[in-house]
Amino acid sequence: MKLLPGVFKVEKFGFQNVVSKRTKFHYSEMEKNYEDFASGITDGGYSIKGPYFYSLNNVPTDEMIDVEMFFPIIENSFEVEGYQFASYFEINQLLKTTIVGDFDRTTEHSYAGLLVTLEENKLNLATPFYHIFPKNGSKYVDLYIGYYRNISQ
Repeated sequence: MKLLPGVFKVEKFGFQNVVSKRTKFHYSEMEKNYEDFASGITDGGYSIKGPYFYSLNNVPTDEMIDVEMFFPIIENSFEVEGYQFASYFEINQLLKTTIVGDFDRTTEHSYAGLLVTLEENKLNLATPFYHIFPKNGSKYVDLYIGYYRNISQ
């Protein structure tokens, strides 16, 4: 597989006991929605283990984003209205790049690098973009997309 600079092949990522919530909002409301999502978990009496991650499920041409937010928790069960729970979450066959520094300025370039790598290798997009934030609050984001190859290729 031919990889662009800064793009890496990853076998999988996965987490246990994952709480999620899918919602649509204006991209400028991301921080508020994140805070509401996290407080909904902790206010329900559950303990966040992290890391926080989300999937971007649309191309935000109208500045509205369709996002599914995720947080692993310590507990083995979860019941809060409006949220989903999975005992395990895993995605296989991924491409990854890391966004460092100015997230707003470099994200679009990072998306493009992953998509060009798919195209050059005749791979098909299998997932939305996943953004995984470090537990320690460092100023980087790991960006992933899942792929598959048609058997006939």
